[in-house]
Amino acid sequence: MAQALALLLTSACSSRGAALALDLETLGPSWVQPYAASHASILGHALAVDAYVCEPTPAQVFFAPTPAGVRSIQGSMPHYDLYDGPMRYQVRRAEDQWIVQAWVVVEPPPITGRMELPDCQLAKALDGPVECSGRPYSQTTSLDICPAGGSFSAPVTRRNVRALLAYWSEAVERYYNRDAAKQGLPLRYDFTFTLPEARPVPASAALVVPLATSCARTPYFDALRSGWSLPILAHEMGHVLGLLDEYEMFSGVVGFYPKAPFEGAERSRMGLSMREGTELLPMHHYLVLRRYFCPEPMDAWASVRF
Repeated sequence: MAQALALLLTSACSSRGAALALDLETLGPSWVQPYAASHASILGHALAVDAYVCEPTPAQVFFAPTPAGVRSIQGSMPHYDLYDGPMRYQVRRAEDQWIVQAWVVVEPPPITGRMELPDCQLAKALDGPVECSGRPYSQTTSLDICPAGGSFSAPVTRRNVRALLAYWSEAVERYYNRDAAKQGLPLRYDFTFTLPEARPVPASAALVVPLATSCARTPYFDALRSGWSLPILAHEMGHVLGLLDEYEMFSGVVGFYPKAPFEGAERSRMGLSMREGTELLPMHHYLVLRRYFCPEPMDAWASVRF
């Protein structure tokens, strides 16, 4: 696993992220420390492929006095260095706190049939009949996004779709806010999943995707899936914020090649995404916020550094 990471992340990227990683390490949980070199490589690679080019210190980003303001961040990040995935969010500075906002406009499916769910958290709020049996997806020991052992579904109705999006809007951001608060960072996340008629202003701040009524491993910019667990959705929102996967390419796609996170990313939200207890690290919060300080990219790839 470490050898695969070394092949993916060059020594140049590793050295670039090393100084910043040392500062960020002091803000994070103690379990990060034994994997400092690996996390420095992950950070260095993320900086190297980002069109927003600047490297303010973590102290400047998180704690230095910064005038009130707002900035829309948009562009793309190269996933596995193979294909671009969109990032689009807003960063607001107000009263010594950072607020990161991201809106996802979800196009509803045909109002027919049933939609798969990852558990029965919403059972009492949904039109029935609601099927609930087995173990919730996020509570299994499986590394699959859509594990066996449970069956959860509800009718596809307009009311049920609205209830699902409202639940996502409250629940997904809690992972981010929980971790930022635990790390003592003055940062709050605000995610909104909404139907097209409630599209936010400005419209450019929104990612527009359909709602698929099943569970499968598909790109976040193709569709959001009703069968994804909250930990998976939190991971996918990381991509909307320009964060990259922290596991070996194509792992988890087929049964004989299980999910293989980079060394030290087993407890990272961008590593083992399906785990309830994985965390957003100071490194992730830094990568999201630091773009506020960077000049506007002139071209999607003009400033890429290798």
